[in-house]
Amino acid sequence: MSWDKLGPFNPPAQASTELQESLYFQSYGRLETHMSLLQDSVRTQAFRNAILRNRQHFQGKIVLDVGCGTGILSLFAAEAGARRVIGVEYTDMAEVAREIVRDNEKADVVTVVQGLVEQVELPDGIQQVDVIVSEWMGHGLYMEAMLNSVLYARDKWLCRGGLILPSVGTLWLVGAHDSHRKANLNFWHSVEGIDMSCVRKPVSQEPVVDCVTIQQVLTDECYLHSTHLDSARNEPVAFRSNFLLTVQRSGVINLLVLYFDVGFPQGDSPVPLKLSTSPLSPWTHWEQTLLYLDEPLFVKANDRVRGVLAMMPDGRDGRCMIFDLNISFRSARTRVESFKSFSSSGSR
Repeated sequence: MSWDKLGPFNPPAQASTELQESLYFQSYGRLETHMSLLQDSVRTQAFRNAILRNRQHFQGKIVLDVGCGTGILSLFAAEAGARRVIGVEYTDMAEVAREIVRDNEKADVVTVVQGLVEQVELPDGIQQVDVIVSEWMGHGLYMEAMLNSVLYARDKWLCRGGLILPSVGTLWLVGAHDSHRKANLNFWHSVEGIDMSCVRKPVSQEPVVDCVTIQQVLTDECYLHSTHLDSARNEPVAFRSNFLLTVQRSGVINLLVLYFDVGFPQGDSPVPLKLSTSPLSPWTHWEQTLLYLDEPLFVKANDRVRGVLAMMPDGRDGRCMIFDLNISFRSARTRVESFKSFSSSGSR
């Protein structure tokens, strides 16, 4: 059962998409959203380090910042010696970014253009850029679908041999335990004496964005999917990936955890700079994306959990993702579960 079957409101697909787009952009037009992003020092410092450690690619170059928000990445690019930086921002945050640029005395370098990157033209007749920077990642890496805007900008404006930061995103999976999950779901059986148990199933089918601790993790990690931004085709992300998780210690697996890494080239070093949202890494505002299982797996060390995870955009809202999960464990029947994410949270 999905949320769109719970009530009579079932708008046409176009109206639904327009509503979701409106809510999505409204969330990024709020200062409190950007404050939460800027307070994520792991995120912000990773981008600053990546830009400044690639000074040779920025000095005297033209840089495009896709979805520039407050303009902080544009200012980092200017600090790295860029000759010209164009920040593109759809929301009214563009005017805030312009003021921040002026206050930091970089208006001669940084220009903020308001509009969708798919609809704007670059100022002063600029036809190509040398570098694209963008903080495009959503929860579970691909939620929010901003990746496609970056790839559009790449295909339209990036010069041959140009640089994209970050240059690769990789999605991973681990198995974990949450001791509070059962109590949270049982809440719906009686709310002040009212039976709301019909809500329990759709609630259990929503991915949850939350922080998983090291102590909750029970398996090793498994690679699922990656996107190399210099070569990926500009099309909706959809994949189906086999996974194999090896249990590290006995316990009860009642959720699978999605997290991602992104990699930045680091000057002449063959080792990229990495920003990770793993439960084993410092906290970021992305936290992790949790897929709770209907039936827990009682596991012991060295057990193996096999399965297939498919991820694809929701047809009615491309910024949402649908997950189909098949799990095989100890020769039991294969379990099939589905999850649907919801966009417009503004929590990225």
